[in-house]
Amino acid sequence: MKRKVIKRIVVAGILLTGLASSISIKKLDKVRAEAEAGKFDPVAYAQDFWDNELMPNLGGATLLSHLIPLLDQNPEKAFNEYSKALGIGNIRFFMVQGKGEIREIDENEITVMVQTEEGFHPVRIATEYIFGNAVRDASGRVDMADFEQTMDFNNVSAEINQLIRKEVLPGLKQNSQVGDKITFYGAIEMNKEQVNLSDLEIIPVKVGFEESKKLVENAGS
Repeated sequence: MKRKVIKRIVVAGILLTGLASSISIKKLDKVRAEAEAGKFDPVAYAQDFWDNELMPNLGGATLLSHLIPLLDQNPEKAFNEYSKALGIGNIRFFMVQGKGEIREIDENEITVMVQTEEGFHPVRIATEYIFGNAVRDASGRVDMADFEQTMDFNNVSAEINQLIRKEVLPGLKQNSQVGDKITFYGAIEMNKEQVNLSDLEIIPVKVGFEESKKLVENAGS
């Protein structure tokens, strides 16, 4: 009987140690070093990227009020100056910031009317289908050369998207009401050969609501 009890205690200790290790937050340089040693942890990498790379640098995101008119008048300049991409294909990514009024809410997205240098323009903020590499690649701060395996590189995107679902979407959905003033940061994926300004979808990474002169923020604050 005593042996069984001791064995259970040992097993429980091992499981708890493993769990604590799996949820620990590690510095990005350590995570990268472990990746080189074949011990890559995409959850830790994504969390460190979110806290120490993405959030502190959102102030440098391109203003939608400027980007939308530029995409309309001179798309080549807009892509050359503000977009990022991994290769030489047509798919590009923008990290943007904007503010406007919520005009419509449905189960998959929120439509916001944004004031630009030329007038008002609707954009869609995704609230349901969060997938792809938009945030990872729009940030310009995750280098594929740092990864020995493509799977690890792709798993980073999956974990970043999971953080959005956990950190951003609940507050966005709960607080949104038609007529609210909203500020937001997020990523846009766009084909430079098929620019469609009537269908701009933003993957949000930080959102704020102005209610009775009080800013209520969620994600990354």
